[in-house]
This record gives sequence, structure tokens and C-alpha cells, in this order.
Amino acid sequence: MKLARVHGPDDVRLDDVPIPEPAADEVVVRVEACGICGSDLGYIAAGGLGGGPLAEPLPIGHEFAGTVAAVGSAVEGVTDGLRVAVNPDDGFIGGGGPEGAMAPFIRVRAPAIDRTLYPLPDDVSFDEAALAEPLSVGLHGLRMVDVQAGDKVAVIGAGPIGLCTVAMLRHLGVEKIAIFDRVESRLERARALGAGLAVNVSDETMTEALARYHGEGERFGTRCVNTDVFVDAAGSPAAFAEIVAAARYRARIAVIALYKKPCPVDFWKLMANELRIVGSCADDRKPEFGEAIAMIAQGKIDLSPMISHRIGFDRFHEALALAADAERSAKVMLHFAGIEA
Repeated sequence: MKLARVHGPDDVRLDDVPIPEPAADEVVVRVEACGICGSDLGYIAAGGLGGGPLAEPLPIGHEFAGTVAAVGSAVEGVTDGLRVAVNPDDGFIGGGGPEGAMAPFIRVRAPAIDRTLYPLPDDVSFDEAALAEPLSVGLHGLRMVDVQAGDKVAVIGAGPIGLCTVAMLRHLGVEKIAIFDRVESRLERARALGAGLAVNVSDETMTEALARYHGEGERFGTRCVNTDVFVDAAGSPAAFAEIVAAARYRARIAVIALYKKPCPVDFWKLMANELRIVGSCADDRKPEFGEAIAMIAQGKIDLSPMISHRIGFDRFHEALALAADAERSAKVMLHFAGIEA
């Protein structure tokens, strides 16, 4: 079968590898849908995880759902044909581990229901189920800063993770949601998902927009906005500096973006306003993964605005180029139907 693996900077290939067979304590999942994540594009650009040259090619793909195709003899509670979303955390699937989900089949090590494998109701599509991974990333970040329904929240960045964060804010009952980006098509998707304010920062600054939407005040003679929580899903040093400059007393800031370089921070503002800044890697979020699946199954929030394209795995490189084009895409979903090897 073909497996997407990174060989070096800007060098990703579909390598011929054997179709996996499960050991006694493993299962093999037939992949039906796999989302392309910004981190996948980052691994390709960097030629790996960013820690130096690769000792061996890096498999990619970690946002996926499919059907159990083979079960090891020692595995309990899992049957052939079970429809599942897979939490990639335990095996670092597609993020440094030996497996990646951009392939027709994948080995899942140490499978366990509601830990690694999350069964899907029949009416949940594989596309929706594959969104559980980025949705749980957003939810984990929100849990890290204890978001409550009555909070006023600003999301910086309307890429796929920012959009997933808006959906999970809606799930938590938050109403005063603002989001900021430079791409109008993504802001339109955020509005469709339930953001009450979606602003292009090319037209209006985040601070001015939040002052009129969440209100404003001052502390130590300096203007601040009355936003309770900021979620950084952009990874922009300039945007982060504006967050810290505008944040009110004891505002909470969750950083779920991937920063590629060190970012300066105004520590006087941090100290004077007793800001709480929390990073969120979301590599241990089993409760949030399960909650995301339950939210999807409830069907109360229309997640269709998140998925911009569905493309067959045989058009892999075309799909990557599309996912890298913020003007044209949001979440690009790879499909594997009809691909046996």
C-alpha cells in the first residue's frame, strides 16, 4: 500500500510499504477519512518534527476515522467492522511514532475502547468523526483556562483549529465569541459556526473590535478590553503582543498555536495585570476526545462549514497544496474509499 512519509524538508512521498497485520495486542483499522492538519504541513516544510535530520522517514496523518479491519488475538472488546475514530496520542500516530494515517490501513497499538478507539454511532459520518481530533485540541485548550458559559472569549486565528475552537465554545454554552483573521472566507465559516463577531484585522484592529463587542476599561491608566479569555490559534508574535497589551486584569490566555520561533512577551503587563498564560499541547486529552465524539453524535452544532474539500487519496499532492492555501481551504479531508493498497 501507499503511505505518506516525510523524507526531508519539502520532501513528502507516497512510499510502498506492506499492508500491516496486527500482533496479538494490536488492531488494524481501514482508514476512511483523514484530515490534513497544519502540523502535517509543518512537518513537511521542516523535514520532520523540527529536532534535526530524520533517522528514518516520518509517517504523517493523525486526524482520522475508519473501520476495524483485523483484531489481534489478545485484544478484548473490539470486533471486526467496528466504526471508530482513533485518538492518536498514545502511539504518537502521525507525530513521531511509527504509524501514520495517510494510508489505506493503519496499525493501532494497545487499542482500548474510549481510550484509543472511540466507537461511532451509525449516523456519524467518517468525515465528522475525523474532526474529533482537532475539536478535542480546541476543547483541551479551553479546559486549560477553565472557560465557562458566561465568559467573553476571543479566538485569534480562523484556521481549522480556530474554527474547531469556535464550535467547542458553542458546545460549552459560550455566546460572546469573537474571532479574528485576515482571510475573509475563513471568517465566513466562523460566522456560520456561531461566532458573534468575526473581524478581518486588515480592516479593524482586534483591540478596537473587542472594545465595542466585549466592552473596555482601564488599569493603571492604560486601556484594556473586557475579554475574559483569549485563545491564540494563530501563532503570530504581533497578535500575541496585542493580546497582552489589551488584556484586562486576570484575563486568561490559552496558546494552542504552533510557534516556530521564540516570541517576546511584555512581562510588565503580565505581572501588573496578573495574566494567566497557559500552553496547550493536547497530547493527553482522552476525556476531551470522548466529549468531542459525543458532541458530534448529538448533532446540535452544524460542523459542515469546517470541511472545505473532500479529495481522494490518489490526489494526495493536490490535496496538500489546497490545504496550504488559506484563501481557498479550511479543513481538507482525504478519502480512501475504493483504495485497497
